[in-house]
Amino acid sequence: MKIKFLRYFVILLSIAILLPTYDAGAASTISVKTKVLSYKGQKYVQLTGGNKKITNNINKLLKTHAVSAAKLDTDLKKQSRSNFYTTIPTTKYNKNEKLSVVYTDSAFTGGVHEMYSTFTYNFDLRSGKLITLGDIAKSPSQISNMVVSISIGLNNLKNSGIGIYDESVLSYPIGPDSSFYFYENGIIIRFSPYEVAPFSEEFIDVKIPYSTLNSNSNTSSTNTPKIPPTASTTSYVESQIDDDFEGYEEGNLYELANGQIWKQVDYRYYYRYSYRPDVLIYQDGSTYYMFVEGMDDKIEVERIK
Repeated sequence: MKIKFLRYFVILLSIAILLPTYDAGAASTISVKTKVLSYKGQKYVQLTGGNKKITNNINKLLKTHAVSAAKLDTDLKKQSRSNFYTTIPTTKYNKNEKLSVVYTDSAFTGGVHEMYSTFTYNFDLRSGKLITLGDIAKSPSQISNMVVSISIGLNNLKNSGIGIYDESVLSYPIGPDSSFYFYENGIIIRFSPYEVAPFSEEFIDVKIPYSTLNSNSNTSSTNTPKIPPTASTTSYVESQIDDDFEGYEEGNLYELANGQIWKQVDYRYYYRYSYRPDVLIYQDGSTYYMFVEGMDDKIEVERIK
């Protein structure tokens, strides 16, 4: 129930502020400074400098997060005086015309402890457009590199003593709207508590350099990511759905542009229409998993033809 509550908050923010997606245009010299303000006890980041109109639009969105948090806090306290909702922002990156602001939210609605969630806002300061993970990892090759890199990162954390779930090294929630933020040489994927590790491990960050993300998987470059030893991924298929795609449903047959036909074998239903989206299928042991462009998670499939 608590997880649904936090996801509902994400949906409200997405509907309330509709920003265009990332577009890498011509170079410029836009830069801004950041400061932290407060709205009814909820902290939020505000910018100064840069293009006035763009800065104002970004400031509205960043403040909206605090306003929504204040409203949620009030509503929760009406249910119980011990309930609360708080948000704390951190500017993670502000360089090279990109800005990453991460809000760490906590909600208590009873139980053993509060629930933590992370919300990341990444901007192109030149255009003011919101950058999603789907804008960074677009092609099947980039998605493949990202998927493998996350597995490597989680495996390395596990080997260093971090309590990563065994199954999470190869199976974790990731999609075009997943949380990430920029660093100097790439991006950092952030997982909230319970997503890939116990609550006690708090947030889990996995770093992916641009050189790895954008490496050509068909070459022998040392930047090409390799599956961790615990994984047995042996092959990849990169193609497209041959016609209309209408989401996931158990038993669906997916015909690819390369002539292959794959059948969904796990129970998963989610409707989303797209025409000829890119597809990445990879093998782990005897099991095959399929990512479809625009979907939030992979599904288990088997080859029919």
